[in-house]
Amino acid sequence: MSLFMRAAAPFAAAMIVAGAAGSALALEDPPGFGDSLLLPTGEPFVLPEGLELRVVTYNPFDRENTCKRPDAEEGEEPLPEGGLVTGQVNLCLQFYNSTRQPIDVQLPPGRIWIHSSNKNQHGILFQKVELEVPSDQYMFAPIKADCMNSSRPAPGPGIPYETGPVTDNPHIREALGLMAGRDLSDPMDAATAASVMKPLYRGEPLDNEGRATLLSLPMA
Repeated sequence: MSLFMRAAAPFAAAMIVAGAAGSALALEDPPGFGDSLLLPTGEPFVLPEGLELRVVTYNPFDRENTCKRPDAEEGEEPLPEGGLVTGQVNLCLQFYNSTRQPIDVQLPPGRIWIHSSNKNQHGILFQKVELEVPSDQYMFAPIKADCMNSSRPAPGPGIPYETGPVTDNPHIREALGLMAGRDLSDPMDAATAASVMKPLYRGEPLDNEGRATLLSLPMA
């Protein structure tokens, strides 16, 4: 073996070890996020007794015809949109309350909605949404959720979705906790919050820069 080959051998071995270590540390998309085809994990959704729910995407430019309860009185306006103002997954939550009492519904941060065939983006809620479904009638609530899968197309109107769990991913939950009480009604602030979340959807941890960005958002 030449002198050059003897000198190069330790370097080559070190590169192989480093490459193996890098592969071992390769990040994986959390279940249901990014390119993962697995179902998201977390606390399941349980409807209150007497309440039915169907979830279908709507056209945000035509809520009158795509997210308004069928038994609405003449001149009644559709409900205002909830969720993230820049959200790309536009979901019409079609509730029916069969009881004689109003029912309160709380949608916590991290609630996920799933496109069952994985062809369109799943959606996640950033901040808590509270609803009251009146007795013995329908209520259609338009909710804008953040896209969890940037490589998939956003859904058009009329596509059914399933209500999934509240995510149990620790980094995403920490980020959502830092958004609590923040005012994300301005599209720029909403986009800033979403930009912090995107790396987390690919399995990266929440870093101090991301924490500082979320804490810099205005309070509600």
